[in-house]
Amino acid sequence: MDLTRDQFEDLVGAYALDACEPDEADAMERYLATHPAAAREVERLRDVASSLATIGTSRPPVSLLDRLLDTAAERVAPADAGEALRKESDRFDRFLSTIEPAHLAVRTENGLTVHELVQHVEAVDRAFVEAARRGSPAFIGADEAASITAAELPEHAGESFAQTITRLRRTRRELVGLRDEIPPEQRVAGYRRDDALVIRAFETWTHDDDIRRALGHDLAVPDAAVMRTMAELAMATLPLAMAARGLEHPGVTARVVLTGPGGGEWTVPCAVVDDPSARPDVVVRASVVDWCRRFADRIDPAAVLGHVEGDEAVARDMVDAAAAFAGL
Repeated sequence: MDLTRDQFEDLVGAYALDACEPDEADAMERYLATHPAAAREVERLRDVASSLATIGTSRPPVSLLDRLLDTAAERVAPADAGEALRKESDRFDRFLSTIEPAHLAVRTENGLTVHELVQHVEAVDRAFVEAARRGSPAFIGADEAASITAAELPEHAGESFAQTITRLRRTRRELVGLRDEIPPEQRVAGYRRDDALVIRAFETWTHDDDIRRALGHDLAVPDAAVMRTMAELAMATLPLAMAARGLEHPGVTARVVLTGPGGGEWTVPCAVVDDPSARPDVVVRASVVDWCRRFADRIDPAAVLGHVEGDEAVARDMVDAAAAFAGL
């Protein structure tokens, strides 16, 4: 394969550590042969890796890890929650307009047909809008969303896909409009307003992927600012997720470096009651796309972890727990 700059950024850390698959290494060699600046970047990272190797079994200083692990993280500011939802809504809408009638009955991995999955998205969107406008404190989580879907699908069993798309567009306009309609401190279905909007953007991307997988299409990725917004939510909820799965590590702090467009770094306590310490006990490097797909329970834990420095058991528990709140 011929690498793009983004793919190079994703692989450069692993390549500097000689941790690429053979085909990835070959692609990197071809890329470096025609990109002198990239070759210099690899040499600098290898110098850092050599410095790390001389330390032996002791934990290397965080400053060195920073230089090695941060290189592939493209730092962008998160998108506004309403903008993130609007962008994902527009992208989803464009994709849905390409679906052929013969594909509507294809089953996705969550058991719903393509048509039913779009109806599910609209039904849960509407539940969020109605909860916001009623000021209802009722929580809508994975179980509640499944119940809403089970109740709604029979009511719309006979509608055409065009009718479903029309309803979805109308409801999405109302959902995106909550950004300007209600104050940020107001709870929406149990979440802060902006968190609720990002959750809906996350689900939009997830179900876009579900349909693409079912139909054999290439998967798509949100733009960098939207990706960063989703990663922020995934990191903010990680201590709660670890608690929910019974995988807390009190007194342990992790530094998570997510690479690729929209990536970044976070210092995360591995238990709800803890504050993160200045010096992490474990440093985890992974692709921002893989981590966010794990948050949505669309990728196995073993496929997520990249470079780990420190307690690998803690890193595995973090990745296992990341999907604790994933739904349908």
